[in-house]
Formats: sequence, C-alpha cells, structure tokens
Amino acid sequence: MNAPFALTAATGAVLAGIVLAPPAAGGPSYGSNGLFGVNPEASQGWATAYIPPGRYRVDQAPSMAPYQSAPGFWLRCNAFPCVVEAGGNIIARGDAIRDVPTFVDIAAGDAGVRLYNVTLTRV
Repeated sequence: MNAPFALTAATGAVLAGIVLAPPAAGGPSYGSNGLFGVNPEASQGWATAYIPPGRYRVDQAPSMAPYQSAPGFWLRCNAFPCVVEAGGNIIARGDAIRDVPTFVDIAAGDAGVRLYNVTLTRV
C-alpha cells in the first residue's frame, strides 16, 4: 500500500512542478533609447553598450496613462554616426506600432543600432 502512494505522491509532485513552474522569460531586452554597437571594431569610440546580432521583437516604449510616449522607431546602420541626419549610414529603419508585434533582424555586419522610444527583446 505504501508503494502505490509513494508513486502517486511522486507523480503529483512532478505534475505540480510542471504546472506551477514560472513561464520561461524572453531573451534580453535593450532600449528604450540609445545607441548600441553591433560590431565592436566599427563602433569603437561611438558605443558603450552592445547588442548581439539576431532577431528581436520591437515594442513601443511604455508610458504612464493618460499619456503616451512619442512614436518609436529604430535605425540599423553600417557606419557611424548612426543618426537620422546621417542618411548614408542607415541600412534600414522601422517603426514600433503600438499593440502590434513587429520585428527587426540585426545582422552581424551592422555597425550599430539606434533606438528611439523602442525596446528590442531577443526572440
């Protein structure tokens, strides 16, 4: 009689652990404003923080009700400075759309990424 109870208790403990385990956290997040280097050589002297290449979810920077933060966007650059005014250095630009998932793929060859009111989370 003890053996079936032990098996049942062990099974219950395993199932409880599965059911009660916290959800897996997403990848690291970066943002919501600033310049992130991708290529350490290209960004030397320009960036103090780095973001690894990969696919990222783009989220509008949070704000407190009743206010909304300014519309956010990101820039991928092949050289510095990585700013709107240096259009020749921009590889791609994308907007954060409130309440709609959007994504950006950062390539290993990018020099840097500039974030304006957005948060990038590795997926």
